[in-house]
Amino acid sequence: MPTTHPDAPGAGVSADCTPPRLRADAKANLERILQSARAVFGAQGLDATLADVARHAGVGVGTVYRRFASKDELIQALFDTRCAEIESLATTSLETPDAWAGLVHYLEEISLRMSDNRGFGDLLMDSRFESAAFSKARASITRNTAALVNRAKEQGTLRSDFEINDIPLLMQTIKMAQNFGGDEAPQAYRRVLGFMIDGLCSSRSGHRELPVPALTIEQLDHVMHRCGATPERNC
Repeated sequence: MPTTHPDAPGAGVSADCTPPRLRADAKANLERILQSARAVFGAQGLDATLADVARHAGVGVGTVYRRFASKDELIQALFDTRCAEIESLATTSLETPDAWAGLVHYLEEISLRMSDNRGFGDLLMDSRFESAAFSKARASITRNTAALVNRAKEQGTLRSDFEINDIPLLMQTIKMAQNFGGDEAPQAYRRVLGFMIDGLCSSRSGHRELPVPALTIEQLDHVMHRCGATPERNC
């Protein structure tokens, strides 16, 4: 009588086509993979490989591929919720009566999420990841961001020559500042964001005190040494 390899498509599926519940060890492996992927992509960005995830999880790379056919599939499993958060954030910011306050809140919160998770920053700024879910999320984010920008311009609080296509330029600069600060100065990007926000404001009276102090000489020395040692990876 022919036998079916346990990893073959359809293996282990009952006759009524109802998928069986994951075995306890398989479920534990899946959770370990997801936790490791969050840690690896969060720290290294989306250039990390499935082999990096498997190594962190303490499983073979074949185990990862049995759960996720590709890196894109794993990334979608991790970041669908994050994309939904940004869509919700844009909606909430649009509901703020003061358009300038809503736009500033939006930029600050996106920057914070990028700081918390390097992989998420890569996802927002890299169009290589083109699943239907991500494309839909990006379209929604772009549409709502445009509405935030246009509303602030109509209220006269955002400089009139700013355009929606300038947003990715700002976010890429923030991302670079976050990589530059690294673990030595994880909040340094907030100064860059503060300078940006002041530059966007249509009136000098709208300028605010910067949220964090400048890098100390010691911090700057550490950062510059790290960037000089591995510029292509960290800066």
